[in-house]
Amino acid sequence: MMQQVAEKKKPVIELKNIFKKFPGVTALKGFDLTIYEKEIMGLVGENGAGKSTLMKILTGNYQPDGGSYLIGGKPETVTDSLDAIRKGVGMVFQEGCTIPNLTVAENIFICHEEEFKQFGMVSEKAMQKAAREMLQLYDIDIDPGVLCNKLSPAELQMVEVTRLLWLSKFYNHDNPVLILDEPTTVLLEKDVKKLFNILNEIKKHATIVLISHRLEEIVEHSDRIVVLKDGDYVTEMMQKDAEISNIEKLMVGRGLATEHYRESEQKVPEDDVVLEVKNLALEGFFDPISFTLRKGEILALVGLIGSGKEELCRCIGGSLRATKGSVSVEGKPVAIQSPYSSIRHNIGYIPIDRRVEGLATDMDIAENINMLVYPRLKAKGLLNSRKEKENAEYWIKEGKVKATSIRMKCVNLSGGNQQKVILAKWLSADSQILLLDHPTRGIDVGAKDEIYHRIRELAKEGKSMIIMCDTLEEDIGLSNRMLIMKDGKLVREAECPVENKPTPLDLIDSIV
Repeated sequence: MMQQVAEKKKPVIELKNIFKKFPGVTALKGFDLTIYEKEIMGLVGENGAGKSTLMKILTGNYQPDGGSYLIGGKPETVTDSLDAIRKGVGMVFQEGCTIPNLTVAENIFICHEEEFKQFGMVSEKAMQKAAREMLQLYDIDIDPGVLCNKLSPAELQMVEVTRLLWLSKFYNHDNPVLILDEPTTVLLEKDVKKLFNILNEIKKHATIVLISHRLEEIVEHSDRIVVLKDGDYVTEMMQKDAEISNIEKLMVGRGLATEHYRESEQKVPEDDVVLEVKNLALEGFFDPISFTLRKGEILALVGLIGSGKEELCRCIGGSLRATKGSVSVEGKPVAIQSPYSSIRHNIGYIPIDRRVEGLATDMDIAENINMLVYPRLKAKGLLNSRKEKENAEYWIKEGKVKATSIRMKCVNLSGGNQQKVILAKWLSADSQILLLDHPTRGIDVGAKDEIYHRIRELAKEGKSMIIMCDTLEEDIGLSNRMLIMKDGKLVREAECPVENKPTPLDLIDSIV
């Protein structure tokens, strides 16, 4: 299959017997990989498969421990990300790298302002003209004079892509390699379509390495798909030969649950009401809303961005303060005025942005898991290291967190394992009500299956959950019941029993 590709297209990058080892783990096991000109190459694998390490080697942030890195057929040593850009390889990271208080043009040409000096001064007019020409070349409709803090996530990505394309021209590269890490994670459906339209235009002039956990997008938009597992190359396939179910099996090395959302594990909730919301409202975001949550129930909040569901969830979690209404936990009225208020009443919040809001990434796993329970890990007023270690080890085992030790920094964990640590933190604090804001976003298919199973187990243990998912299908598949919001109002309630779940078509008219 590789020979078939090679006959048609010229290799841009070749990795031969590439090897990388860290203390206690071999991240890349010595495989070959070729990236060809003018293609979209989809790169897939579970979290921990080696994708991130591979990308850091391509961009010079890591040096391989063995093997060779060829660009245009010539062996190269790439010392850092700037050196990689000089040699035609750039990356757009999931978290983004634009500077919000600079204009689009200033972000595109940052550190290269000398090119636009006239009479000793940087000409903003010349800079914006050059930026406009670059944007128009790839049919990107963005005003080069606008501040980046005014742009949508999709537009910010296009600014970064345009910067890399300009740098490639600046350094005289005919076929630059652009690496996009989870580019659609925070995009609306209309922006996803626009992004891929632009990428297919860019493909005429460049090679794109597309990393995504959304296999539907990988299969639809990649010319070729490469599968990694446990730091090793598994196989590759052309788009016409790709099937999602086969890719999933190659990625995880096993068949997944026959029901996508483990529906057969769904339990009927108990009658006991653990949370009651009465006429809760946040002025400007959502009107008075009332509902209950039963013990062991999974309740989905469903609606488009702007429906008010995110703000409702944050009011219950304490990061926003409702302007009216009341909340009762197990029949007792409670004042939710801060995250600390929610914690005191055994309400845990797993946020959408786990790296910023969910974890202290520079701290280790034990410190994150124990963060909310340090008072009970003390003896005679001092922290008891034995209790701290035992509590962390228990919840790492209970949560099936894959790590080399309890002292591993959370920044070095895969997305799926970071999510497991956040969940373990709240369970360690004995949270009985969990607010799960997009719990599987940015997580690979194998880790998703584990998260689904864990959600089912928690419901069986009597934990109650309010969820907001990435897709309507996921909301339907996971939940016992759904509350549909539109324009700040609760417009519909839908039961989702395992034997008679609605379809997206049954609900879509209420949502849009």
